[in-house]
Amino acid sequence: MQEQYGQPGIQRSMPTAVEPHAHPDSYAPLLLLGVAVALAAALVGWLLVRGDAPVAPTFLSTGPALVSSAQLERASAALGSPIYWAGPRDGYSYELTVTSSGRVYLRYLPKGVKAGDPRANFLTIGTYRGDDAYADLQLASTGTTVHSTRLPGGGLMVAPKQLPKSVYLAFSGTPYQVEVYDPAAGHSQLLARNGSIAPVR
Repeated sequence: MQEQYGQPGIQRSMPTAVEPHAHPDSYAPLLLLGVAVALAAALVGWLLVRGDAPVAPTFLSTGPALVSSAQLERASAALGSPIYWAGPRDGYSYELTVTSSGRVYLRYLPKGVKAGDPRANFLTIGTYRGDDAYADLQLASTGTTVHSTRLPGGGLMVAPKQLPKSVYLAFSGTPYQVEVYDPAAGHSQLLARNGSIAPVR
């Protein structure tokens, strides 16, 4: 989504965002990181299943893994930061990827689709920490290449005109920017406007 840039999300100038599979930390290369990453993923997954994953400020990058909604809550607690999603959905699995830099990606995969599927066919939500997340998005919202909308609860949505499948959200007083990608053009805006995008609780 924004991995090709030094910092994810919208910074002081509007970057050209890309679809989720195009960033250097894309899912297919992550699957090839080798035995060490596989073992780390298995260990973190085992801890999450047990329910006693250690509370720590960061996770090691473990590559994509299928998790339950309860495991998402525990992952958020262990990270010490919110993980944004679009709520529970029947018939879908939740794929969680946490990079070594703390970027969090959550994909909704139809049942039967394996973690790490390289296609950009799935609803994907990225959570990016940034002290100036809201201010950066406010500045970007004044550009001529975007649409911007105020959201309930002090939120702001910015939708690049050239990227009808992606939107960016930030909320006043919260140091996080959220990117929502949906393969159906306009659906990410609908999810943002109707309040579906929120932290896992």
